[in-house]
Amino acid sequence: MMKVSILVPVYGVEKYVGQCSRTLLGQTYDNIEYVFVDDCTPDNSVAVIRQALAEYPHREQQVRIVRHDHNRGLGAARKTALEAATGDFVLNVDSDDYLALDAVEKLVACQQQTGADIVSGSYSSHFEDGTIVFHHEPHLDRNACLKLMLIQHTLLPHIWARLIRKTVYTEHGIESVEGINMAEDMALTPRLIYAANKMAYVDDSVYFYRDDSSASTFANHMSIKHVLSYIKANEMLWQYFTMNDKKQDFLFAIEIGMLNVYYQALAVGIDKQQIAEMLSYKPKALQFRCLRGLLAHQQTLPLLRFAYLTVKWCYKKKLIASFG
Repeated sequence: MMKVSILVPVYGVEKYVGQCSRTLLGQTYDNIEYVFVDDCTPDNSVAVIRQALAEYPHREQQVRIVRHDHNRGLGAARKTALEAATGDFVLNVDSDDYLALDAVEKLVACQQQTGADIVSGSYSSHFEDGTIVFHHEPHLDRNACLKLMLIQHTLLPHIWARLIRKTVYTEHGIESVEGINMAEDMALTPRLIYAANKMAYVDDSVYFYRDDSSASTFANHMSIKHVLSYIKANEMLWQYFTMNDKKQDFLFAIEIGMLNVYYQALAVGIDKQQIAEMLSYKPKALQFRCLRGLLAHQQTLPLLRFAYLTVKWCYKKKLIASFG
């Protein structure tokens, strides 16, 4: 049985981490290593994890709780967890979410049948009123998946619910980045998919995403702090694909995404000089060179939004037609 490391950053989740921990420790799959990273949480989250562990004494030797000496943020916590992991594959779980009890078993079975580097499971959104909404993960090849992710707001770049071969990280120098704490998945997941050789899918819901918890990144409204981190994430993507995508297979898709980056930045009041200092992006494709004037001024914000939605819609329609 291959070893799976479940990586869990912990900060401010006392209300939710008990359910999360019990679904991790109660997995039907045996060969699991649990790495919890305490990012100096100010509440009783770690005590709640230990209480849950007491109910699963057979798992005690499989659990590690690593503590940061000061609060460093989500990016650093995920990086620490990966460095501590010794499994063949890793599975990221946010500590306010939870797993189906047979999640790891199903993900591993799919990986062993397909030999995939990344196995993506379908997931469900869990709302505070108890409503659960199922989201089917579409079966896409690596290229289509990555392009839809890069154009943004089409395919979620979530790192959770994906079983990922650890060597995809280590052999390609891919890791979470300290300081990118919001939109961190956007900086990480597309790089991993690009580095992977094959993807596979589990149709059953393996992951339950707590859609409206106070701890959830995506439950928060876009703020300047959020957008600054989002800009950093996209700058990392731009640099990575500029360096590695020599055939420029994904250039057009990432340039579409960059239109949205500029829109979000201008919409929260970040000025063009600060954007220019944070982004090394310069339009390359003809269409985006023509749109360059829209990227610099608050006054062009409605036009920039319209341009992004229009170009994305046309590209998405053409892409879906090509593989559908």
